[in-house]
Amino acid sequence: MNEADLRSALHRKLRLDKDRMRVEVGPAVPGLLVFHAYDPKDPRSNATGVYDGDLHFDFDENVSLVLKALGYGEREVDPKVVAGAIGKLEGNPGTPFLTDFAIEQSGNPAVMTLPQVVTVDGQQVVEYWNMTSRRPFWRSRILRKSDGTFEVRQELPGGR
Repeated sequence: MNEADLRSALHRKLRLDKDRMRVEVGPAVPGLLVFHAYDPKDPRSNATGVYDGDLHFDFDENVSLVLKALGYGEREVDPKVVAGAIGKLEGNPGTPFLTDFAIEQSGNPAVMTLPQVVTVDGQQVVEYWNMTSRRPFWRSRILRKSDGTFEVRQELPGGR
């Protein structure tokens, strides 16, 4: 499975023009491609999702696919990979802050941090900051529930 396969699937399913289609692929996730695709000449052509041989567009399903593939909650996972993948899906597409430069240039260094592991409700979780062109930045925390499902908690700065 590669970007060419993804492009073909997007063309078949969503009728995105093969020559104009733009595809942004997220960080490496075993067996999956996290993506955002669009046609720059058609503002309605926006699609964010996961490709594993099939296209998936439902956010909750995609969170589960990505985090299970990474082994989240079962083994140590790089917070930048979690933030890069889930953050892209979260904002349809989101732009997670993965570097100090991004925080300094587009964020708020007094409030924001790089993706990190923090303790929430006695559990180690990944925390990161995200934004979109339609929404100001927010903090996300990824929790693995006792039943094996996942929750993405979002919070605006100042606890709103």
